[in-house]
Amino acid sequence: MSSLRGGDAIRHAAGRLRDTLTVPGLGPAMAAYFDPAEGFAGMSFCTLGQNPPGAVTADDLLAVALLDIAWRPEAVRQLLGSQSGPVSAMLATIPGDVDLWAASDAEVATVDPLWDALLEMPGVGTATGAKLLARKRPRLCPATDKVVIRAAGLPGQTWEVVRCMLQDQEARADLEALRPPDAAGASLLRLLDVAIWIVHSPAREARRARLAGRSRAA
Repeated sequence: MSSLRGGDAIRHAAGRLRDTLTVPGLGPAMAAYFDPAEGFAGMSFCTLGQNPPGAVTADDLLAVALLDIAWRPEAVRQLLGSQSGPVSAMLATIPGDVDLWAASDAEVATVDPLWDALLEMPGVGTATGAKLLARKRPRLCPATDKVVIRAAGLPGQTWEVVRCMLQDQEARADLEALRPPDAAGASLLRLLDVAIWIVHSPAREARRARLAGRSRAA
């Protein structure tokens, strides 16, 4: 992710990804996802416990676990113990008040050292690392798991595709229009992650969200 690239392939992929936002029934399904009564992770990923900007906490790990992530014990010990100092130092270099679509390449590149360090920890892969970064820097870091990577359509350039899509003000407006009342504090990247998951994931819980959305729309 250290050098975000442009070009026709990125723009075309961004256009295809934006089509996700026009899928019929997405709005009601997102409302169901963020409704605490429906039993999904909803806003708990963003709001659970303590989330200090400069440190990884046990609450952060629990919040990430709500998104179907299992932490290996050694990774937990490193994040909360032996590597907590270096992790905090790397977090301190990553801006917390910059949106991905407005960030400079240099600002996006500040994520790279922590990204590399996370992927060296036992059992921490792309999805785990990305979801932890999305918890710590929700405006800058998209939660790029295999569903998002597949939906973006350019493996290895997913951040670039998401960034390009959201640089379009109309795309951001379309996404904002999908925000349900229960998601008032969610970043646009969080809304996009949920929209992609609802539309593209074959998981049982994603199917349940789609069914809940159809029930609400009926």
